[in-house]
Amino acid sequence: MGKILKKLTAIMLAVLFVIPATGYAAEAKKKPVVEIYSKNSILVDQKTGRVITSKEPDKQVPLASISKVMTFYVAQDAIKNGEVKKDDLVTIDKKMLKVSGSTMHLKEGEKVKFNELLKGLMIVSANDGAVAIASHVCKGDVDAFVDRMNAKAKELGMKNTYFINPNGLPIYDWTKKDGDPKQNHSTARDIATMTKNLLDDYEEETIAITDCKLDHAPSRDCNYYNTNPLLHMHSNVDGLKTGYTDLAGYCLVFTDKMNSDGKSDMDNRMIGVVMGNWCKEDRVRSANALYNLGENFETKLMCKKGETVATGNIDNISDLDNIDLQPKRDCYGVVKNNEDITEKVRYVKIDATPNEETTVAYLDYIDQYGDVIQSVPLVSSNLEHISLVSRAKLMGNKIKRLFNMDKIDEKKELPYTVVV
Repeated sequence: MGKILKKLTAIMLAVLFVIPATGYAAEAKKKPVVEIYSKNSILVDQKTGRVITSKEPDKQVPLASISKVMTFYVAQDAIKNGEVKKDDLVTIDKKMLKVSGSTMHLKEGEKVKFNELLKGLMIVSANDGAVAIASHVCKGDVDAFVDRMNAKAKELGMKNTYFINPNGLPIYDWTKKDGDPKQNHSTARDIATMTKNLLDDYEEETIAITDCKLDHAPSRDCNYYNTNPLLHMHSNVDGLKTGYTDLAGYCLVFTDKMNSDGKSDMDNRMIGVVMGNWCKEDRVRSANALYNLGENFETKLMCKKGETVATGNIDNISDLDNIDLQPKRDCYGVVKNNEDITEKVRYVKIDATPNEETTVAYLDYIDQYGDVIQSVPLVSSNLEHISLVSRAKLMGNKIKRLFNMDKIDEKKELPYTVVV
């Protein structure tokens, strides 16, 4: 008898693990892979976090100079918090210059404005500039700055990301003949999450630098040529960062302004990430494939606040039958031209007498692959008198849920694939 129970338990657990979490994935089609050159990639809408396409987006890979996006992010936080200023003069010392790879040719004893270092960081991918920024923010303690980078990653929900330095260079242990170097790691999805949040928080400060194809630094009598290849190919690309090491391959995170043709209902951006390309040409090919796909999408108003979108019954209460349901806010979604989007009302169980502000359901928008691309809470403006019997039923439901007899729906607004 015990063996039979164990087998039944194992079968039930297996069933639970294969049942789709959203309830919509059973009829989903498989998303096509749009590019074949990179090892990992993702294309995401900035406003809603909708994932348009991806390839192994959660596989952890070397981050290379894409790390500097987080260095820039933490530096912007420091400016916002009043710890440093853009016009601060940073004195360059020997420790800042002990780096290889791309640099902005800083010299020992030179005084450089903090904002100049930020430009060098994002435009020419300056490794020396990254160390100088970290050192200035944390008063010489670069490790403390790296701790901030990891804390920020945790805050943003970047679960597969870890930093060991501010520039992304691998650190080799030359006392060992074999073994991989220490290096920053992340995933395509985490990079998209980081970029989305950076633009949400510091769009103006970021784009003012990353949209520059060429920047002249009069105080240093030098020019900075942007390493982002897509910036020189498409007028609506305005960022963001390249990366390369032998282990990481050629990488790029780019941002593409939507609504350049005025067809969208609001301005928006696509965020594209390509990692692990074998050469510069493949990096361009993979990034262009994502860019071209993104150009087929527009940001549309899916439903308006207060507009009746459905009628229904709440929690099987007779007094709450056939009530009108309206969105609690305007709902925007990114959709492809003539894309097949379906709507589904998902009711929640309530444990109190509802009013006009009570969320009683959610309207989910589902694409042809079974993914929820947007979700909006619904309320009702025509809740009529609720009888004592119905109030008693609601109270009974609340008591049941307190004793875990009838769990309340905890999904609420379904999470987007990318942190928003």
